[in-house]
Amino acid sequence: MTSIREEYKERTRVRILDAALELVAEAGEEPLTIAAVADRAGVTERTVYRHFDTRDALVRSLWRRMQQRIGTRGFPSSADDLADSPRRLFPVFDSQRGLVRASLYSPAGLEVRLSSNEDRQGSSLAGVRDALPSLDEKSLRRRAAVVQLLNSAYAWEVMHQFWGFDGEEAGEAASEALAVLLGKRAADQQN
Repeated sequence: MTSIREEYKERTRVRILDAALELVAEAGEEPLTIAAVADRAGVTERTVYRHFDTRDALVRSLWRRMQQRIGTRGFPSSADDLADSPRRLFPVFDSQRGLVRASLYSPAGLEVRLSSNEDRQGSSLAGVRDALPSLDEKSLRRRAAVVQLLNSAYAWEVMHQFWGFDGEEAGEAASEALAVLLGKRAADQQN
């Protein structure tokens, strides 16, 4: 059973993370600071540091909190999960448009995205390796880079901005392309 103190501590931690995400969504070119996060969350800087030892720890936690809001279970690592991921994620990006775009275009958003890049790359490499185990290392890395791009908010944004796709249609397009790229079906094969 969780104590009242632990529940309060967790609520405060979530409040800090949500305040930081709001700032990322609004920040424009402004860097994310502990002082601004504390002010937005209605806590002291010391309280922020009680929950996050460093600013980097806060940024790394922001990625996980953003993923919780979007409803992801972490990065996919099998070929099937990779191919299906945009179909599940891109419609949700529509409902979190401001936050997703801020993660693409603001310096703070980029910092949050980069904090998980090693895990994201590992996921893409594992999925491609799962689908195409005979690829040489150079081909594997190139294919994984394209997989990562197609399974990203960048792909969602391009399809929205330049093609007028909503999240559902963009997700379907990216999932179809990933299936082809991962050898799950031929390019000319219909649904």
